[in-house]
Amino acid sequence: MDDLVLISVDDHVVEPPDMFEGRMPARFADLAPRVENRDDGTEVWRFDGKEATNIGLNAVAGRPNDEWGFEPSRFSDMRAGCYDVDARVNDMNASGVLASLCFPSFPTISGALFTYRGDRAVSEVMVRAYND
Repeated sequence: MDDLVLISVDDHVVEPPDMFEGRMPARFADLAPRVENRDDGTEVWRFDGKEATNIGLNAVAGRPNDEWGFEPSRFSDMRAGCYDVDARVNDMNASGVLASLCFPSFPTISGALFTYRGDRAVSEVMVRAYND
């Protein structure tokens, strides 16, 4: 058993709040998705006039299914390994996970939120910024 390698093939990342800062060409910077604070104390991703309120939906590892909901709803309430790459690697090391296949959360699987926007140039910039 000591020669087994553990690879997680279905991980979902929580995009960090500064995900798009400094990654967008200047002419598209005002279109960049951003995290905003709501009056009710929650944080949401805002993009293209819409809110994504599920920032912590994938930060429920280890919790029973009946405790899953839309919380945590603030980054400060999440385990840093959900959204910070260095903390994530530390968590993986602590769990003996060598590698993981990560899927997006906020832009949905395959970045569909960006590609369904309609403007191909903007979609391309968003996907590139996400991947960078």
